[in-house]
Amino acid sequence: ARRMPRDLAVRRAIETAAGLVGSREIVVGGVRYGDACASLVRAALAEAGAPAPEGADAAALLALARARGPVRRFSPSPGDLVFLADRPGGPAEHVGLVQSVAPDGTALVLHHTERGVARLHVNSGQPWKARSDAGKALNDVLLVGAGRVTAGRLLVAYATVL
Repeated sequence: ARRMPRDLAVRRAIETAAGLVGSREIVVGGVRYGDACASLVRAALAEAGAPAPEGADAAALLALARARGPVRRFSPSPGDLVFLADRPGGPAEHVGLVQSVAPDGTALVLHHTERGVARLHVNSGQPWKARSDAGKALNDVLLVGAGRVTAGRLLVAYATVL
C-alpha cells in the first residue's frame, strides 16, 4: 500500500487524537483501541496510514520509533510522538502526540489520562518551570506518586514516526 504524503498523515493523526479529547475509551471507525495512552497513539497512527502493532504499549512504540529514526529531547514537531516517564529520569511509561508547538518550544500534547484524552503542555527547554515570566503555561504540573512534577521533567523523548 502506498503511504500518504507526510503532511496529510500528520494532519489526520492530529485530527483523530484531537477529536477524542474528553473520551475515556478510544474508538475510531468502529475499532476499539482501548483506554490507555498508547491506545490513543495507535488509533491516530492507524488513521494516518502508519499503523502500529496491535496492543503496543509506550515502550513498544518507543522501540518502533527508534527503528524508524532518531529520537530526541528537543525540537518537537506537530505529529511527533512524545514519551513520558512516571518519575524524573525513569523509562518511557506514557506516550502522546504533539498537536502543536509554540515559538518558545512548548509542545501541546494530546495524551490519554485517567480522566480521558486531555491536552498537556510540555517544555523540554525549561522542564522545571511551570509558567513563563508572562504567566503562559510552559509545563503542566502532574501528580506523580506523592508529589507534583512539571511535565518537562518527565519527558523521555520526542520521535518522528510519520
